[in-house]
Amino acid sequence: MEDLHVLAVPTPTKQKSTAKTTAAGIEAGETNGSSPPATASRRRGRPTASHLPPRKKFSVSTSWYPLLVQLKNELHLRSLADTVHWLIHRVRPDLLPTGPTPKPDKRSAPEASDPAEPICMPILQAEARLLIQKRSIRATVIQAASLFFDTPGTLDKAERLIAIAAGYGSHLIVFPEAFVGGYPRCMPPVDSGAKDDELMLKYRSSAIEVPGPEFESLGKIAAKHRVYLVMGVVERSGKVLYSTMLFFDPAGRILGQQRKMFPSPSETAVWSSEGQCNSSLPLYQTIVGNVGGLICWDNIFPLLRNELYAKGIEIYCAPNADPGEMWRSAAVHIAVEGSCFVLSANQFCRRKDYPLAADQDGDSNEIVCAGGSFIVSPSGTILSGPDHEGECLLSADIDLKEIDGAKSKLMRINQTENNVDARAGSSHGS
Repeated sequence: MEDLHVLAVPTPTKQKSTAKTTAAGIEAGETNGSSPPATASRRRGRPTASHLPPRKKFSVSTSWYPLLVQLKNELHLRSLADTVHWLIHRVRPDLLPTGPTPKPDKRSAPEASDPAEPICMPILQAEARLLIQKRSIRATVIQAASLFFDTPGTLDKAERLIAIAAGYGSHLIVFPEAFVGGYPRCMPPVDSGAKDDELMLKYRSSAIEVPGPEFESLGKIAAKHRVYLVMGVVERSGKVLYSTMLFFDPAGRILGQQRKMFPSPSETAVWSSEGQCNSSLPLYQTIVGNVGGLICWDNIFPLLRNELYAKGIEIYCAPNADPGEMWRSAAVHIAVEGSCFVLSANQFCRRKDYPLAADQDGDSNEIVCAGGSFIVSPSGTILSGPDHEGECLLSADIDLKEIDGAKSKLMRINQTENNVDARAGSSHGS
């Protein structure tokens, strides 16, 4: 992975509040390192935050504060710190030191209430419709080459890239088409010779099964780094290969998959589209927005795009293998047409990244695919990229509220009376 660099063009964001225990803060202990004094509650044995080791003060987002207050009141806990402790005990008890778990204050709790199932728990346990989707998230597209005929090595490289993006604060990471398994630029036509048949067998062996061991590894990587992951793979299903896009959530669970429906003429020698044309396109509602997309060539078909628009797509993932200007123009058109963000990820490859015969001449550093990955806003503005220089990560902070603005603008255009000149001409003629 040579000369990997990170490119980011984040949109301006407001400074986060650093209030400690006011509207957005939670005080979880003393900051001077000394133990807090004993209280009457503690002498009576009622669990409070003082049972915990001293902690520094920390802050949370203002969007969380009302939920925590509501949960504290419904559970009749004494403090927000007790509420956080109670939540962690419910979700990840292994992270807590041994000791009592804060329990509701039964003396002040109404008899009819059930503290074990507060009203807002479905909100806090759910996939988060109420965690306010309309917020700024950081998205990253990966521009890198596969390790051809080396699927374990490609997975290791993918994890390194994901770790870099996650460390940079990315919530959603999109990889190029066929990153795991490799885009078949070096593959010969079918039945072109014994050596070429052997090459095809090696290519098939590099593909992954869904589900399968490599598929499980991708889920574990997404869970380890707590990111939404969109990965382009070569999928092996029986005797057939597909170009497939896999969607994972931050818990490592598979949201779904999307197979390429219209391989290009050269790709049909390797990949199939059998049974895909009659399938409905998936769209995944997540806390980072409504996520979906199409692979490379499929994006040029208006009816496919319109299905995603009608379902309310907000983040349009478009892994591809085209570094050209025409694709960039098409992606900008899609962003404006669908009022959505478009995340386009492509590989950057040199000749040395593909298996070359010993008798082949040429510079091993010659660029075979020049990348050109980018991120586009609903207004058609390119937020990050394109880059044609090498392997890189391109990131941008995307504010989903821009989608509402873009759609409102289109509505105003549609409501404007058109053909004024034509009507004037018609009136003059009458």
